[in-house]
Amino acid sequence: MRIDVQCHIFPKIIQEYMLQNPYPKCVRTNDALICDFGSQILALADAPYDPANVLKSMDEGNVDVAVISPNIPDPGFLPPDKAAELCVILNEETKEITDHSNGRFFGIGLVPWHNPQEAVKEVSHIKALGMKGVMLFSRNADLQVDDPQLEIVYDAIESAGLPVLIHPTIPLWADAVGAYGMVAANSFVIDTAFAFMRLCYSGILDRHKTMNVVMPHAGGVLPFLDGRLAPPRPEVPEGEPRNVKEIMFSEQTWFDLANHSPNILGYFKNYLGLSRAMYATDYPFAPHVRATALQEQMGFTPDELEMINWKNANRLFDLGL
Repeated sequence: MRIDVQCHIFPKIIQEYMLQNPYPKCVRTNDALICDFGSQILALADAPYDPANVLKSMDEGNVDVAVISPNIPDPGFLPPDKAAELCVILNEETKEITDHSNGRFFGIGLVPWHNPQEAVKEVSHIKALGMKGVMLFSRNADLQVDDPQLEIVYDAIESAGLPVLIHPTIPLWADAVGAYGMVAANSFVIDTAFAFMRLCYSGILDRHKTMNVVMPHAGGVLPFLDGRLAPPRPEVPEGEPRNVKEIMFSEQTWFDLANHSPNILGYFKNYLGLSRAMYATDYPFAPHVRATALQEQMGFTPDELEMINWKNANRLFDLGL
């Protein structure tokens, strides 16, 4: 069995909201939605996000199950009330897609983080829908992930027993790196690392030790900041905050392997091990067949492949497979 834990959909309801919103400026073509963020233009073609085409890509890559999540643009670009409304509808739509997938899709829910009271309500809605986690964008409107207003949302997520999946969005510093396609190519993996470090430095992950968090793209740049994240101590005294490296190496932090470099995956295995690593593609930005082919050339042992392919994801998301 193989489970993809980062696989995106883009329901039409998102498109309708983005077309009505002044920022980003979005227009429809015959087969795509084009969104202009100023520093970044996203062309989101319709065909790859069609559930039938997602399943086709999965079949070609020998992937049995996908944990699907809506793609950016994220609700943080909407006013707080509209974002809350969209999340309710979007989560219902995601649930509808999973219900008609013959067990091949499980869903990740979105909440309006910049509307904390409504986000708390939506966590309960996500749980009631049977969804398997909550997406946390690397920023939410003007709120960083460690903003004190969000503490009640983390409380609700931890109480619901849902993992948090960090995902990039257009960063606050996008204007500085907007040229040459650097936002998508480079800054996304940097921004998710910043978000994770904020969760650590602020004490959020110490105050919510039973809330698991998933870092995308083989940890992004985090493994390469090793010497700057503080070495782990043999034992952390009770009540003393853990440093970033201790949290990164703890059972609280999980990783998807949506990184298509054999050099990076080899480094990741040697640095962090594979006990909390999970197969992922970041579809449609990479087809399943490409991720599977790369994985098969890595020389992982049968036991390692079982962990990566499905056992770790099954354990984290409680998929019952």
